[in-house]
Amino acid sequence: MQEHKIRANYAVKMPRNRFIWMLALPFLLATGARSDPSAPTPASTPAPMPATDRIFGFMNRLPELINNDLPFLAPRGTYWFYARPSVGNPFQGKYFRLNGGMWVKATNSIEFTGGAQTYLWRDPNDNDATRGGFYGVSTGVKYSHPLPGPGGAAMSAGLNFTTPVSRPPLVLVDGYRHTDPYLTFTRPISARLHLVGFATIGADLLAHTSLPSNFGANQLHSNSLNCTLGATREFRRFTASLTVSGATTALMSRHNLQVFNVNPRVIVPAKNIFPFLGTKLPHWHINLVGSAYAATGPDGRQTGASASVNVNFDSRSTRAAK
Repeated sequence: MQEHKIRANYAVKMPRNRFIWMLALPFLLATGARSDPSAPTPASTPAPMPATDRIFGFMNRLPELINNDLPFLAPRGTYWFYARPSVGNPFQGKYFRLNGGMWVKATNSIEFTGGAQTYLWRDPNDNDATRGGFYGVSTGVKYSHPLPGPGGAAMSAGLNFTTPVSRPPLVLVDGYRHTDPYLTFTRPISARLHLVGFATIGADLLAHTSLPSNFGANQLHSNSLNCTLGATREFRRFTASLTVSGATTALMSRHNLQVFNVNPRVIVPAKNIFPFLGTKLPHWHINLVGSAYAATGPDGRQTGASASVNVNFDSRSTRAAK
């Protein structure tokens, strides 16, 4: 069983006429795999871990790598701290943001998260004076449970809540509280290829605060239902994933608007580039993330790319019993 760590997440978007080649990406990823020759293992060499055990460990790391709503079957009492630094405008350098918090497994099935978002800002209206503080807080609860079928198949049901706080620069917030219930499933597609599929259905329920509305491009302005399909594959030195999602307000409000998103992503553990990190900092898990996105919705089409660093501190290293 693999060591348990913390989580990570993202969301993205894409035009319909590019869906076909994006949907084919998980299958293209699978074509590069080669089956291992079945040669006898010398007595002095430990026997390799069965493929089903390896993919179960990989699936249990997916909340850290892909989406923190995915099932996570760590044992009771496991907990981590996490940090997600980012630059709000890399071309002007005006904003630095840090999303940090804690994740704790209260029982073998139930987990809680809590976090806060902070910022540093150069205020152009005050001689570029530096301002800083909190601009949001978040909390969540999730229930995870294994499912019958191939090893690693599991489901999770949960509720996330985020709200802006204080009076931050408006570019950092949309002015609304978000309550997001969801139901998620994961299932191995191929244990030999380390290929996993996942799906989520959920809702985004909005409540306006005293802050002005400040929706981003192709962000729906009212309550919506959403659905996500994805696949991810673990390679020797990195993990690649593709997420396709859509959201609609048609069944939740008087509006009838839709948004479609696609997000291919590559995650590289920093210790694969700098091996000393694995020995000098065994409890620190640093992932380098490269992501592209495409979207289509009420505001037209968008494309772009980004890079980020996700930092997780495993404050209690545990291994689940097999």
